[in-house]
Amino acid sequence: MSEERQIIALMFLTLTIAVLGLMVITYLPSFTEGGVVVDEYKTFFYVDGTLIENYVYEIKHSNRFRMLYRVWDAPLSITQLNEPSIQFLNASINSEAFVYLKDFQGVVWLQNSSSKSLINEVESLAYLNEVGIFNPEGFKAGKYNVTYVFKIYPPIEYDENYCHLNLKLADEHLTYRKVEVTLKDANYVLKVFPHPPTLKIIEKENEIVFYGRSDKNELLELEILFKKDVLNIINGFPEKVNNVAELTFKINRYELIQYSLSLILLKINQLLSLTFPFLFLLVYVAYGKEKQFTAPKYLSFTPNNKLKPWIVNLIFKSDPLNFDEDGFYATLLDLHRRGKIKIKTKDSKGLTIQLINDEGLDNYEKRVIMFLKGLSRNNAVDTDEIKKFVKTLSLSRELEWKLLELKNELFYLTKKAEQSVSESYVINGRRKLIPFIVTSIFLLLISMLLFFNSVFNLIPSIHSISTNILVSSFIPLIQSLIALAFPSTLFGKWRSSFYKEKLEWDAFKRFLSDLALIKKYSPEDLSIWGEWLIYGTALGVGDNVVKAMKTLKIPLEELNVMNNLPIIIQPIITAVPVSKTETYSGFGGGGFGSGGGFGGGGAGAR
Repeated sequence: MSEERQIIALMFLTLTIAVLGLMVITYLPSFTEGGVVVDEYKTFFYVDGTLIENYVYEIKHSNRFRMLYRVWDAPLSITQLNEPSIQFLNASINSEAFVYLKDFQGVVWLQNSSSKSLINEVESLAYLNEVGIFNPEGFKAGKYNVTYVFKIYPPIEYDENYCHLNLKLADEHLTYRKVEVTLKDANYVLKVFPHPPTLKIIEKENEIVFYGRSDKNELLELEILFKKDVLNIINGFPEKVNNVAELTFKINRYELIQYSLSLILLKINQLLSLTFPFLFLLVYVAYGKEKQFTAPKYLSFTPNNKLKPWIVNLIFKSDPLNFDEDGFYATLLDLHRRGKIKIKTKDSKGLTIQLINDEGLDNYEKRVIMFLKGLSRNNAVDTDEIKKFVKTLSLSRELEWKLLELKNELFYLTKKAEQSVSESYVINGRRKLIPFIVTSIFLLLISMLLFFNSVFNLIPSIHSISTNILVSSFIPLIQSLIALAFPSTLFGKWRSSFYKEKLEWDAFKRFLSDLALIKKYSPEDLSIWGEWLIYGTALGVGDNVVKAMKTLKIPLEELNVMNNLPIIIQPIITAVPVSKTETYSGFGGGGFGSGGGFGGGGAGAR
């Protein structure tokens, strides 16, 4: 694939990931709704502590749920308690179901029923401090309207001038698609801090209305600063605290800054997701775009037959930093052609390799010879003997080091080779991606920190947005890793005129991949066929050359050897040292700031 196509493919892929990722973030709340949601939640809170809640539950599938409820973190009772608590007053529903309540002590009460079996069933299923409706037959798909009336007896902080109430309406609950919270008797209210701060506010005559949406398990809370006169109206549990107003403003100012910074981080993640593809293009144009050379589409001769096959594999097969076993096989064939070794096939489909001499070899070729010597007996390698030898090593703890040594050397010969050679051919462009990687990881770490802080209620007000931040922070990192997976030359440069040689090797590889062209330019000289086989193997198209030779009945000795080369290394690759096969066995209250409110819980279904 040409560099122009590579950069287009990279841009298309990373831009698609950005768009799909941001769509997931946008529609994530819908994905997490589940089989039941609260389509509409309305509540009215009066200064005397009266709380009226209206839930419109929407069930998407029939007979999957039998209980629609509202649970509290604070003690719930039918009678007034001598501690901060919630008193249930009344409930109304629009369906045939039983209203039930399970109080803080586990006592169950049913409205309009004294059935012992129903009471026992509710007792076994419901949480403490839960009120709801129960249909033993299961609810049909549809909407169910339920209204609860409570009397709140909350903890209240006060000083000489002000009173503070933090009312937590929900923190563990179903998705509330539409929220509307009305604070009555607003003439007693000096300031209200909604949590989360995204709730919109409308001030009307003697009331303040908050509305928006509350995603699953998102904090829904009102932190209210009252005039001190409210102590004469609400029946709560007051506690004197110095500087109530200052403390309330200070904490909420700090949390608003946190929320604003979280929004900024989300926007940064989203912006980088959309700009990274274009930044990749900019880096390519600035550092990676090569000079244009004219090269034929097909080339029927080896561009440079003085170049060692393993170097062709390393530099010109795919990425100049990638080496594979084809380079090792091509080197064996080349050493055979040059008379350094003699490879023969056996009747059992095995091979024998006679080691002849190691004069005039480069470092990689010398290590190939040394590797073969380690498997040889009397300077001869027999693949059948290799299998027996490796099996002996794998079953002996004393000889395990020898097997590991063979594996390490084989890894070098088939995966690494002399990779430093590539530096004389190309400038590694992956270094240009370091700023992308570092930036992505930095944003991901900050996003994870925010997410875990919200999960453990250290910063409850950002619970919902923290999930979006975390998801969005993965997008730039994924994009960077994809760019990193592209050839190192995409953002780098070929030195000198090696890019022209790369195009010629690509044309030669393209030629060897086309059986019809090979037949058309079939040479009579067997040495050319041998050269094609060696360099075709190095480029990963050796099998196609073999197929052409068999079709044209070319009598080349290496033809019989080619298909059996993998059996030289296969026993070593698959061998497992004995130590690796053994197994071992052995050994709710009130407070300042978001999440500190009295109440909690929320709507649920089972």
